[in-house]
Amino acid sequence: MIQYLRFLMLLAAGMAASVGNLWADDAAKATPVPAKSAKTDSPTVAAMKAAIALAEAGKTDEAVAAYEKMGVLKSKKMEAWRLNNEGLAYLTAKEPAYDKALPLFEKAVAADDANYVAWNNLGSTYEQTNNLDKAKDAYQKSIDAAKAVDASSAKAEGNLQDLQGRLDRAQAKKDKADKKAGVKPPATPSADTKK
Repeated sequence: MIQYLRFLMLLAAGMAASVGNLWADDAAKATPVPAKSAKTDSPTVAAMKAAIALAEAGKTDEAVAAYEKMGVLKSKKMEAWRLNNEGLAYLTAKEPAYDKALPLFEKAVAADDANYVAWNNLGSTYEQTNNLDKAKDAYQKSIDAAKAVDASSAKAEGNLQDLQGRLDRAQAKKDKADKKAGVKPPATPSADTKK
């Protein structure tokens, strides 16, 4: 339950920061929507901001409809952010819809494999759906993508470290139970030696 609440708090923080730094520790490197400027926002940016505002207000269905109304965006980077943010809308809903968010995050990283925020969100969703190997891989891809653009990968690094810690503790508990039950661990193959 604590893990679930932590995940929801992270998702909420991500949605709250979505106009700014979108879960990234380096805001200058991860702005999916340009900051306010003296110029008027483009229709795409205005639509993205409106959808983000709906999601932040807890209007999940309206936010999802707004993201879908935008259609597939020509810019792969903006399309990845649209998909990422739509996935976040599903996850920050009163009842998170992992089954609907997961394919959106997968499409987001397919659209822009350098989007380390989407990789981290994909990893978190995999983790929540108990696809732990995929979660570890997505977190590592987030870390690698962030490093490629000289951005911080602290979120993904923390998520990966937490996941690995839980896996290690579960394995230790299993090993202890097996030892108590008299189950022998599988034999480690020895190196082939010539005589």
